[in-house]
Amino acid sequence: AEQLGGIFIDAARTTDGIKAGMEALDTARRADNAEDIAARVPYFCSGCPHNSSTKLPEGSRAYAGIGCHYMVQWMDRETTGFTHMGGEGANWIGESKFSTRDHVFQNLGDGTYNHSGNLAIRAAIAAKTNITYKILYNDAVAMTGGQHNEGDLDAPRIVAEVKAMGVKNIAVVYDEKEDVDEKAFGDVPMYERADLQTVQENFAKHKGVSVIVYIQTCAAEKRRRRKRGLFPDPDKRVFINTDVCEGCGDCGVQSNCVSIVPEETELGRKRAIDQSSCNKDFSCVKGFCPSFVTLEGAKIRKDPTTEVKIPDLPMPTLPVINGTHNVVITGVGGTGVVTIGAVLAQAAQIDGKGAGMMEMAGLAQKGGAVHIHCRIANRPEDISAIRVATGEADALIGGDLVVSAGTKTLGLTRAGRTGAVVNSHQIITGEFTRDTEFQMPYDRLTLALEARLKDDVALFDASDLAKATLGDSIYSNMMIFGAAWQQGLIPLSLDSLQQAITLNGAAVERNLRAFELGRWAVLHPEDAKRVMTPNVVALPKTLDERIAFRKDHLIAYQGKRLAKRYGTMVDSITDARLKEAVALGYHKLLYYKDEYEVARLLKSTRAKVAEAFEGDPKLTFNLAPPILSKTGADGRPMKRTFGAWMEGPFNMLARMKFLRGTPFDPFGRTEERRMERSLITQYEADMKDVLPKLTDATHDAIVALAELPLQIRGFGPVKQSNEAKAAKRREELLAVIRSGGTQTSRAAE
Repeated sequence: AEQLGGIFIDAARTTDGIKAGMEALDTARRADNAEDIAARVPYFCSGCPHNSSTKLPEGSRAYAGIGCHYMVQWMDRETTGFTHMGGEGANWIGESKFSTRDHVFQNLGDGTYNHSGNLAIRAAIAAKTNITYKILYNDAVAMTGGQHNEGDLDAPRIVAEVKAMGVKNIAVVYDEKEDVDEKAFGDVPMYERADLQTVQENFAKHKGVSVIVYIQTCAAEKRRRRKRGLFPDPDKRVFINTDVCEGCGDCGVQSNCVSIVPEETELGRKRAIDQSSCNKDFSCVKGFCPSFVTLEGAKIRKDPTTEVKIPDLPMPTLPVINGTHNVVITGVGGTGVVTIGAVLAQAAQIDGKGAGMMEMAGLAQKGGAVHIHCRIANRPEDISAIRVATGEADALIGGDLVVSAGTKTLGLTRAGRTGAVVNSHQIITGEFTRDTEFQMPYDRLTLALEARLKDDVALFDASDLAKATLGDSIYSNMMIFGAAWQQGLIPLSLDSLQQAITLNGAAVERNLRAFELGRWAVLHPEDAKRVMTPNVVALPKTLDERIAFRKDHLIAYQGKRLAKRYGTMVDSITDARLKEAVALGYHKLLYYKDEYEVARLLKSTRAKVAEAFEGDPKLTFNLAPPILSKTGADGRPMKRTFGAWMEGPFNMLARMKFLRGTPFDPFGRTEERRMERSLITQYEADMKDVLPKLTDATHDAIVALAELPLQIRGFGPVKQSNEAKAAKRREELLAVIRSGGTQTSRAAE
């Protein structure tokens, strides 16, 4: 009876344990049911060939296949559908018989072509299908790590093979920076990539199978090879003068490049180049904007702007391993986050412990979410599974706030068990290349993380700290790693971690320094914050300060008379929200960047370059001056390059601003200048007309009308296009206001 009673007691305890475990699991799963606040979708690397090669003529359609080009389906480029490796285009063979469309393009990488894609081309030829294969020769099997093609496949051999298959219509398009031997292609027509759209338009009219071989080396491979001295590294960089920049985003439209990052200023969001990630593709320069300057002899400042003397740091209490200690590492692909997982596993082996690690990085791209799961145990046999399951994470090393606060990551954590250190830097996503107003909800992401882990999460801007102390944000992940160890989240000795960093062999001294700086930053957050932002200029905060800033700005631009004209309208408005809208919108119209102002602003370029780079770089300005510029195939004026000698004419032109708006202004008769002056007159008339109609019902529409000029950004054709869109919005808003707010429209919502 006693034995039987003991069995029942043990069974009851087991049942209670199972129930408790299920309850804990249910609690951990709650994050999985929530909708993601933001997502870090995979994106092409900066300078990736696909940024250019996947562009299509208007009205065309393309298919994706296996390869990095698959990501174009998330980029609004009329590429839909995909198929298995070697089946590229085979789906169109069947679909074409039932479609009113006569032709499609099919993307195909050189690795897939070499594997089995050539069979799909042969099938399309046999079926007499109207299709153009765009074969990217990027000299790497990029999606799986950059291996060489088997058999040393090169672009001339691809051309020879498709010609032997029976393809008659073939063209080679290449990036002019590539070392292409035109003689190797025989009589096949050769075009620079600027002509890609024209080539595609012609090929779309061709009956049967045609092939465009596009030659541009994989950007990730360029970066790797340049580090090893195996690929030419041009002595050329792109710099954006943010004072000139209008924030129109045309550079992102032209390049689709994630190295173009936002720069917040009092006069709106501008653009800057992230020199740490730029792969020197230079297609951003095509953006119709005079703010782009190319530099030769410019060296990124690698020396820290601030020297930190790290005091003696206390040793943390290392956690006790109970079975396995489970670590989740998150970050952005291409920033070195995978290295942290490798160092962690290596350090565990040095300490005589078992370690199991797996990486979930998705495609071989920069910009996408990366998850690394690592289990550490006293004995290897204690590790039965590597993947960290729901609620099992003991430590979260967060290289990126977006990925760390995502439901996929939060579901692995559990309040009371998981400790975290996360980089709070606002790393922009690829969506910024297409949406000039795109904002990441970082406040909500931070709140979600803190709500989940309570007091067991530490956040600091490791990217800014790395730039300030080491000259490069690439060390931010190592800083977060050091901070996590200092917080007692890693059950490994300091000596083993230092040895593992040394064995990794990459920038050893700086990585060891980054690890120590991370330890210091998490212990002394206020000191770290002062180091990060020692020279930041405080922007105006109150409405009166913002108005005063703009009055002073207009005085520097034209004179006191223009500032008085601005103040007369703004100061007459009492409603705070409307007053702010008019203050911003009216200033935007009065301050149009004509030739005199662009010249005045470009005079400061050399000083701005000196702040970011070492040495005495050679400056080249990329401009499209009226009269002197030819019209390109896209109907837009083509840019020309002008050397540093232009700084003299800039000085002379800037002093001629007194001609602005007068009958003697030689630039005042252009269509763009006439448009800008008419917009000012129109705005003043609109405000005079609508301000007496201000009621609760019309308030939102009038505010939207007052802010509308902020959308008229850019230069030349870009500005004219934005003005046309704004004109349609203006009519909608005026209709709402004149009806007393009774109509519904996007403006009134």
